[in-house]
Amino acid sequence: MGDVVFVQADPHRAVELFRRGKLDVAPVPLGDIQDVLRDPQLRPAVRLRRLNAIDLVVAVPGGALDHSADLRRTYSETADRADYQALVPELEAPAAETLARSAHPNARAAAVAFSRARKQIARLPRVAVRFAVPRDPTLAYGAGVLVAAWRDLGLGAYFGSGRPDARFERVFNPRAQSGRPVIPIAWAVDAHLVSPRIQGWRESDRGVVAYRRLKFRGRRRSR
Repeated sequence: MGDVVFVQADPHRAVELFRRGKLDVAPVPLGDIQDVLRDPQLRPAVRLRRLNAIDLVVAVPGGALDHSADLRRTYSETADRADYQALVPELEAPAAETLARSAHPNARAAAVAFSRARKQIARLPRVAVRFAVPRDPTLAYGAGVLVAAWRDLGLGAYFGSGRPDARFERVFNPRAQSGRPVIPIAWAVDAHLVSPRIQGWRESDRGVVAYRRLKFRGRRRSR
């Protein structure tokens, strides 16, 4: 068994190094899951793990979404979960309308709720809802998808500095969040490329890999 050596690299650079046999493990970059699944060289190396985590909007105490249940309901019913699911977990994890893992979104009911909520937007007070920009690049991208869609509908969502009304977070063990004013969007997935040299690859539903338990066989292919 050899030592595990970590290398800091841009995700796309890491994939290229993996392809050339210079890395044994590489994260799949945001938006590239379906591309690597279609790649005949990389597909056998893909390891997908659906996490026990939901990407969701958290209403900050005292903020606009916290103050108004009607406004929060409108944001929930008009959230662009379909685009988010396609662009972030890339259809490898389901959209989420509740915190229950066993719940399955009802597309027809969601369409009816969206239509109803959209008609009510004009009747709602024009309220600005400031979103904090997430530090995590994946969440920042996903939040951008959601905020843009809400703005297209005429809602007052925007990114800005200062005290936010809402945060976009990835929450593990989401059922523990029951009772908090949140808007679930989608379940999360993690994807890695793992060399056949690696034995014992395991990733928990919290996204934790037991690297110390990995075993290596043969020499790293390089070109």
